[in-house]
Amino acid sequence: MLRFLSSLFTGTSEQKKGLPEDLIEKAIERTVDGTDRRIRAIGQYRKRLHQPVELTIDHVISTVDALPAPIEISPRAFGQDSCLRAFFVSTDHLREVFGNFKTVRDYLTDLNGPLPEQIFGLLSMVMEERKVFGVELVGETLRREVMQVTVNFSNHRYLGPTSTELDTRRELKKRAFDFLIEKALERIAGERSKRRELDRQWYLLQQKLNTMKAGNWGLDPMLTDHEQQHPDLAALEAEIEVIERELGQFHTDNLGLEESLASVIDTLSHPATWLASREIRLRLDSMGIKIEDSSTVPSKEIVLTEIFSGTGERRIVLLGHIARTDIPEPASVWREAQRYL
Repeated sequence: MLRFLSSLFTGTSEQKKGLPEDLIEKAIERTVDGTDRRIRAIGQYRKRLHQPVELTIDHVISTVDALPAPIEISPRAFGQDSCLRAFFVSTDHLREVFGNFKTVRDYLTDLNGPLPEQIFGLLSMVMEERKVFGVELVGETLRREVMQVTVNFSNHRYLGPTSTELDTRRELKKRAFDFLIEKALERIAGERSKRRELDRQWYLLQQKLNTMKAGNWGLDPMLTDHEQQHPDLAALEAEIEVIERELGQFHTDNLGLEESLASVIDTLSHPATWLASREIRLRLDSMGIKIEDSSTVPSKEIVLTEIFSGTGERRIVLLGHIARTDIPEPASVWREAQRYL
């Protein structure tokens, strides 16, 4: 599966007008591999998947290409960019968050060749609004116990780190496509769970889904709150192969493959239901208090991009680049111990 990913969304395949047929064919096979390979037992499965897969590819390309140009994310830019001041409490907080980006550390560790000066990626965060009682200055009168809405950003993640903007956008397209495949697999597993005679098949499909998620194939690192340990991808691929072999032992007459194919077709025919983006405009004061448009309180308007899914996941995202010199060195247990000696 991972080797196949390298062939998606490269070169001319990124042109939205007239998607290359070979890209669609590869994406169809990727879809079947990522859901239930036994779908190949159905005649004309390629023809039936062609339009939904083409629609999904076009949606993925449009969604990622619509992300605004990357901005500098750094302590230097913090004082000049109102979005960064909203996303991070201070420059110290920003540096602390950088130090927690395991995806960046893994990228730099696994990189062959010279290290890049800039690391491009997609910053994602959870945005939370809370109602609190605060104070407000109206004219020369200080009003207390005023209901206010604070806006906070937390659970920062950095997805798809690469050395160029183009490579990061390609990586995001790959992950977005896989995310939609995961949603199709979730629906198949859900349908299987409704049929007692298919309990074993459902268990295997669910096990396959969990293994895919553990390998961080899709957008789960962006949409979840916890970073996973760097997986042994070869071992995960081998585990999926074992699951596929066991699934292949079941006779196809009793597997409800038409229902499985229908779930995949329906999911990929409505990609915006499962993955979409929208623009959010907020006015915030210097303390992160949400200001109404009619208010005269000094504030800055910030324009945010939210990625959301029909399953409830929501994240604020920002395409950016981080200087490698701004990434803190991993904490040394010995150095930390010496501070207290």
